[in-house]
Amino acid sequence: MTLTENKKISLALFSFFLVFYTIQIPFHTSKPDIIVFAIRSMSEFPILDYAYLNSETLLHGTALPNHHLGHTIILWLMYKIVPTGLFNTIWPAGFVSAISGALLISLTFSIWKSLDIEKYKAVTIAVVVGFIPSIWEHSIIGEVYVLQLLFILLFLYAFIKDRIILSSLAFMFANLVSPLSSLSFGLLLLKPFNKNTFKNAFITGGLALVLYLGVYGLIGSNLLDLFNPLNSEQEGRGFLYRSGMLIVFLTLNFNFFIFYLLKGFKFTYSNENRKFFYLIVATAPQLLLLFLGSTFFIELGSFQLPIFWALAFPLGLYISQINIKKVPFVAASLGLVAVTYFMWILPNNSIGYSREEAGNWLKENGYQENSVIGSWDISVGVLTGKNSYSLDVLNKYYFDQPCPTDDDILKTEKEKLVIAEQKKIPLRVLLAELKIPGMGINVYEPEKEIKNGTVSKLYENDAVLLYNWEK
Repeated sequence: MTLTENKKISLALFSFFLVFYTIQIPFHTSKPDIIVFAIRSMSEFPILDYAYLNSETLLHGTALPNHHLGHTIILWLMYKIVPTGLFNTIWPAGFVSAISGALLISLTFSIWKSLDIEKYKAVTIAVVVGFIPSIWEHSIIGEVYVLQLLFILLFLYAFIKDRIILSSLAFMFANLVSPLSSLSFGLLLLKPFNKNTFKNAFITGGLALVLYLGVYGLIGSNLLDLFNPLNSEQEGRGFLYRSGMLIVFLTLNFNFFIFYLLKGFKFTYSNENRKFFYLIVATAPQLLLLFLGSTFFIELGSFQLPIFWALAFPLGLYISQINIKKVPFVAASLGLVAVTYFMWILPNNSIGYSREEAGNWLKENGYQENSVIGSWDISVGVLTGKNSYSLDVLNKYYFDQPCPTDDDILKTEKEKLVIAEQKKIPLRVLLAELKIPGMGINVYEPEKEIKNGTVSKLYENDAVLLYNWEK
């Protein structure tokens, strides 16, 4: 079969970014959920009924249901086909993201080309998407978000091509990866509107919803558990905090290209008014998450990546019109790479190493059988360093309770425990001291909080504080 020029371009984009992302997949990461995705995927069967921690691990409530079912299944299949030597790494999980990232860039080109954007402009927009730091980072770690965005774009592309069944299946699977994908349904507005388009949109959404509910019905999960108390708002993460984080992430992602992005708004409004308007309308529902308190609904990747993907449109259109050989553009490109490495990739790896280092210290100093209690974001990294990758790590050695009290300690029914805490970033502590609503932070000191038994500091490095508790 002879490839058309558009297919050759799509294949070239996919191949370049697959290699680019794959060679960066780290062995270590500060993202605890990535580690657990990898651990859970080594089980004999996919773990469908709970997300991260089962009821044995929790001191309060029941396990959070698995609302990332699509990601779980794909990762489980990947771990079944990779060589056994990769079981103790996150490489298989990272490779799923690398493939997803490369495919979504290829799809980006195909989408805009199908919507009558000139070939060179569509390529430029796709390349911009590939180098947006959030999308870049999530394409080299085993998180759910690029897989989610991939199926959102597949849903959109299939709809543009009038492949309604494929579009419904893709949208259903995007929501199986994360229910927040439903907020991207408005992207269908990008297709020129007519009566048939409206009918197809109704069929696509309705069929996807029926299939989604059917899947969760088959595994016996109650979707209303999405709103259970386990998802209550994290401390300090009020509307102001979430809005501030979005602004910070926007600045970090477009850093040296902010000027080009602002120019791009003006250029796109003048030249692609309709597409730009509907892209804004379709992306706006993502911002509703800023007002919601549930921690599930403030997953940064789930609502930020679609926004950043949309922002690549005006930025890419503008860049396609300028001389990219000029010094300012080259300097901005080098600045973007530097910011991505020093602000995203390096800190993730450094924090990951620090957590594993703390776990190794426990193993080497006689704490191999001591259970760990503490917050989810720090303890999983410590545990994998202490006990290596094992499905039994969480069940046998972990109690999920941030800032444990005397009552929490007693509920574990243990004689000895290691309390794991994350060292607070000095700037974050300073902001908390300003007493701004929604910016609070809890500086936990177990020596003062726990009166039952004896507590002493055990270990400290750049990212971790460990305390020893004995009855």
